[in-house]
Amino acid sequence: MPLVTDAANDVDIRSRDQAQPWKALLRQYGLRATSARVVILEALDAHGHGTPELIHTHIERSLPTVNLSTVYRTLEVLAEHGVVAHSHLAEQSVTYMLASHADHAHLVCRGCRQVFELDSGIAGEFTGRISHAHGFDVDTGHLSVFGRCSSCINDDT
Repeated sequence: MPLVTDAANDVDIRSRDQAQPWKALLRQYGLRATSARVVILEALDAHGHGTPELIHTHIERSLPTVNLSTVYRTLEVLAEHGVVAHSHLAEQSVTYMLASHADHAHLVCRGCRQVFELDSGIAGEFTGRISHAHGFDVDTGHLSVFGRCSSCINDDT
């Protein structure tokens, strides 16, 4: 659904009530609830993961005054305060996600470059074994397993 904006205030009038939880979250972290921060959090919530470019594409219609460099700077600030987390997946730009959603691993296909979330139970078993064997606390938010997805494998046969 296209977003409708109030041109005089450059505010998304579709979701003033929907923005309230994001505003409260930002205040909880001691941050001002700017329009850019709110729409970036909404985009991450909608996509689950996102590169700055994907997020910028998602928010362009609702807040055209936010350019790509603003998205990068805003994501860095949100990451510094623990509101979002990031991971490096393949050759993509850094991929961001809400910090509340960051405790999982990724499967990255070297064929089609698609990224899948690894079931937390499987990731937990794997990281638990590492922890037990090596006394190492694994940060699953940065755990990426590279290989080939079933579609790419089937394309080869």
